[in-house]
Amino acid sequence: MTRTANDFRNLGTVHNRAFVDTNLINTESRTIPFVLVSKDNAGLRYDFWEDEIYEERLDPTGAKFDRLSTFFKDHRMSVDTAIGRIENVRVDNGEIKADVVFGTDQESDVVFNKYREGILTDVSIGYTYNEVTINERKGKPPEVVVNRFEIHELSAVWKGFDKNAKVGREHLKEEVSEREETPDLRKSRLRRLKLAEATTK
Repeated sequence: MTRTANDFRNLGTVHNRAFVDTNLINTESRTIPFVLVSKDNAGLRYDFWEDEIYEERLDPTGAKFDRLSTFFKDHRMSVDTAIGRIENVRVDNGEIKADVVFGTDQESDVVFNKYREGILTDVSIGYTYNEVTINERKGKPPEVVVNRFEIHELSAVWKGFDKNAKVGREHLKEEVSEREETPDLRKSRLRRLKLAEATTK
């Protein structure tokens, strides 16, 4: 079953794990190549509206990334948090890759050296759905295949979305809430919880 973004209840901007190979860092040109979306990128997410866990998988061939130009810190997009420029975004061997050329100011240099020294290892993309396919699976969470999506942001983060995390349902809800829940999403979730409590009394 294929649905548009309007049909699917989406969480707004979603952040997904990307990673760096420290062996490929070029200290002379201050360039780091990142894998933005790997072949095996499936991971569990939580839908606040439906109170359901689902497995999301991005199809790298369905990505648009022409808006990617600036590398930021911690998904905060501003002049002060811009620390590099993004070049050569491409689909390579089933993965989406990009090169980041870091700035020479102190703030950019600090982050560059943290990657170079292995203190930081992750980056994270911000993206929105355009089209998804939902596959119901017996005994497993539904699979949401994101067929078409737009990557609009890339950031340095301390920890990206961990697709291999083996966590329980309550732990997953708490973790996603802390990392991604906006004030509007929190109000909506609390409203749903109050309605659910009222109907069970």
